[in-house]
Amino acid sequence: MDTRGGTRREFLGSAIALGAVAGLVSTRAAASEARVIGANDRNNIGLIGCGGRGRWVMQNMVHPANANTALVAVCDIWNQRRDTYPGEAEKLYGLKPRVYADYRALLEDGEIDAVIIATPDHQHCGQTVDAVQAGKHVYVEKPLAPLMEDMASLNRCCEAVRDSKMVVQMGTQGVSSPGARAIKEVIASNKLGKLFRAESSESTLNPYWVNYKGPQTEAETDWNAFLYNRKKRPFDAHLHACWMGYYDITSGAIGGWMSHFINTVHFVTGCGLPVAATAWGGKYECGDDPRCDAPDQVTVMLDYEEGFHTQFTSHFGNCIDSEMTRFMFEKGVIKCGFGHDVGNPVLSTEGVEKNYTEQKLLEADPPYPGQEHVTNWFNCIRTGGTPNANIDFGYMHSIAVLMGDHAYVEKDRVEYDKVKKRIKST
Repeated sequence: MDTRGGTRREFLGSAIALGAVAGLVSTRAAASEARVIGANDRNNIGLIGCGGRGRWVMQNMVHPANANTALVAVCDIWNQRRDTYPGEAEKLYGLKPRVYADYRALLEDGEIDAVIIATPDHQHCGQTVDAVQAGKHVYVEKPLAPLMEDMASLNRCCEAVRDSKMVVQMGTQGVSSPGARAIKEVIASNKLGKLFRAESSESTLNPYWVNYKGPQTEAETDWNAFLYNRKKRPFDAHLHACWMGYYDITSGAIGGWMSHFINTVHFVTGCGLPVAATAWGGKYECGDDPRCDAPDQVTVMLDYEEGFHTQFTSHFGNCIDSEMTRFMFEKGVIKCGFGHDVGNPVLSTEGVEKNYTEQKLLEADPPYPGQEHVTNWFNCIRTGGTPNANIDFGYMHSIAVLMGDHAYVEKDRVEYDKVKKRIKST
C-alpha cells in the first residue's frame, strides 16, 4: 500500500492549488521558428531517451514507416546507451547520429526538426515544453503527467504546446488503429444503443518494473538529470533502473497502462473529462520487489457525465483477462484488445440475448498501429494538420491518470472541477 502518508497529502494541497492557477497563467515564450518541411524534404529526428521504449519506437514504428526521415541525433544520461545506441541506429538509417548527454543541448541542434521523447514519465511535461519552445515538433510517450503533483506542469505544458506552432503527438498509438475507428463508428451510429460501461484489464505474471537494468554507479549517469523535478536523494541504482515501480516517480500501472485504455475510450466516445474517480489496490503479488512501492494490484473506476463509467484493472501474478477490453451497451457488447492495440473488435448481443453471433468489425485483422501513428505525426508536420492523439488527448488521459492516482492515495472518491481545472477529494 502507499506509505507516503500525510506528507504527500500536505504537498498535494499546494500542488492542486498551483495547478488551478497554472491553467490561468500564460507560459508563452519566444519559440524558435521551425524549419518548413516540404512534401519531399527529409524530416530530421532527435531521440531523447535511448532505453528500451525509445529504441523500440525507432526500430518498429518510425523506421518501417519509411516517411523520409533520418535519426540525426540521440541523447541519454547513461553512458552505456550513448556508447552503444549510435551504432545500432546507424544500421537502421545508414548514418551515425550525433550524441548528447543533455537533452537541452540536443534541442539547440539546428538540424533537428522533430524529437521523440522516451524518457521517464515525470520528465515528459517539462521536456515537451522545452522542445516546442525550441521550435521542435514532438512525439512524447505516455503518460504525459503521472502523479497528482504534476498537475501544474501538465497545465503549463498544454498551454505551451497550444501557444506554439509545433505538432505534438502523444504516444497513445491505439487511436490510430482501424479497430478504434470502427468502434467509434459503431458508437456514433447508435447501433447498440446506449454505452453504459467500458472495462479493461492488463497484466503480466510479474510486475513489469522488476527486471529493468541501469547504471550501477553515479559516475555512469547524470543522477540529478534523472531525478529532474523529484526530490533530491543519494544515488540509488535500483531506483534508476526500476523507476516504473516507485510511486513518487510515477503511478505504476495507472499511468503506465491505464493511460492507453482511457485514451482509447476518449477517442471512440468523443466524451469529455471524467467527473469522478475511485481507486483501490496494494502490494499482494509475492514476486514483487519490496523496494518498489507502486501497487501491483490496482483498480480504477471513472465516471463520465455522458452516462457511462470505466473500470481499469491490473493484477500482476496472473494473466487471466490480460489484454481484454469490453464496451457494454444496452443492446450488446464490443470486445477488443487493450487500448494500445485493440486489434479487430468483435460485436455481438452477448449478455443481452442467449443466442447470439459474433461479427468482426473489420474484414481483416489489422497490423499493430504504431507505424500508422508515427506516419500520421509526420504527415501533420508536413501539412500543419492535427494529429490523432494531440495535446488535448494528452491532457484528458493525464487528468484521468491523476484522478486515479489521487483516489488511490487518498483512499477516497475524488472529483474534477472543470471550471477551476482542479481535482479534489469529496
